[in-house]
Amino acid sequence: MGVTDPVIVKIEIPEYKKIIIEASDGLCYHSDLSELSRVYCFPKSKEEWTQVSVDSYGRALIWTSRFEAHIDQIIGLAFKKEKVQQSA
Repeated sequence: MGVTDPVIVKIEIPEYKKIIIEASDGLCYHSDLSELSRVYCFPKSKEEWTQVSVDSYGRALIWTSRFEAHIDQIIGLAFKKEKVQQSA
């Protein structure tokens, strides 16, 4: 049997151009998406940056500006990854 690709479970937005996702693989990925800022629909402000949701498959984030970042891009741009803290 193959391994299932992770999906996005939770999003945190610590600052403009940065994102933290909790994935179904039990890891949190801290990513700086500023490398993608040359895309014409990249959110132009911190306010636009906070207007984000997970797509219906859990495989991408979509901003109201129609900018999308797929989970493989988010993971590829991660500068830190850590195990999800289990709550009691």
